[in-house]
Amino acid sequence: MAGQPRRSGRVPLGAIWPAAIVVAIAAAWSCYWYLGHSGQKLAFERWQAHEARAGREFHCDDVSHGGFPFRFEMTCGNPRMTIHDGDTQAVVRAKTVRTIALAYAPNQVIAEFDGPLYIERDDGSVIETAWNAARMSMRISPILDDGRLKVSRADLEVDAPLVNLIASPGRTSLAYRAEAFEAHVRASEAGAGYDLAASSAAPSLTLPDGTQRAVDRAQFVGSASQIPALASGDWSERLARWRDAGGVLTVNAARIDYGDSLAILDGMLRLDGAGRPEGRINLTTAGVDLANVAGEDMLGLSGIAALSIGALGSPVVVDGRAASRIGLRMQGGTLFLGPLGLAELPSLLRH
Repeated sequence: MAGQPRRSGRVPLGAIWPAAIVVAIAAAWSCYWYLGHSGQKLAFERWQAHEARAGREFHCDDVSHGGFPFRFEMTCGNPRMTIHDGDTQAVVRAKTVRTIALAYAPNQVIAEFDGPLYIERDDGSVIETAWNAARMSMRISPILDDGRLKVSRADLEVDAPLVNLIASPGRTSLAYRAEAFEAHVRASEAGAGYDLAASSAAPSLTLPDGTQRAVDRAQFVGSASQIPALASGDWSERLARWRDAGGVLTVNAARIDYGDSLAILDGMLRLDGAGRPEGRINLTTAGVDLANVAGEDMLGLSGIAALSIGALGSPVVVDGRAASRIGLRMQGGTLFLGPLGLAELPSLLRH
């Protein structure tokens, strides 16, 4: 009809390019995810090979991957690690481990654990661990070609942990339980060490004779240097390398609170040439009944230690409360309380 505009069968270019951009972005992201997914599997296999060379063989009964499009997920069913340490062997078993990493932050990994977890040694002893929930967040560097994994930060939170040390079948030698436990590890600015922090809410220990020891809270804040020296070998070899590298454990505060009482340790420790602990530790107490600590052993070690704390301690103030502080010294294989030698210290190295 005259006067009407002619219509074309072509779609205007301005209506196509937004959809084309969306499709291109989706395709690029899909490629990125699948490349990352393949890289995750390859990195896991390299890590397994590295651990096997270090005497730690890790296996899963079944492994599944997923999380498209925004997460990289891996689920390891019935994980098992066999650890060879010198002439001894231990097997660690759990139910499930799940790892999750956001696709846009693949080095930030969250791991969730389903228990119980068992550590079985070839001498028949077992460590049995259970919990309501356990979750770890880690910041890791890209796994290197040789499978090495470097963790720059790790945070662990466990709800209602329970640990039983079973020395022989049917015989629990020690049991630990708490309302909650958490631990935090950070790579220190020094480069070869880590800052450490841990706390346990309402922890309790059950001793072999059935006696129970419980406190309101236990906390630790400190740092350790030369951690890479502890990477492989049996523990005697690791500690020897750590000592030779100049490793030091710094205790900023190891604190126990129980009612109106508290005890705090701080100081620095290392290993001497014979592998014995060496250094200084300060003990600060407040509200502690020294007579109760000594018990009936007033003339024995615990009684002498309790009386020495009262007699030799320097007055200080902690949390606005009067407290007593005394120095413990470890030197030449002996633990000293002030000038008093309390006990001989064993070597931590195998001879």
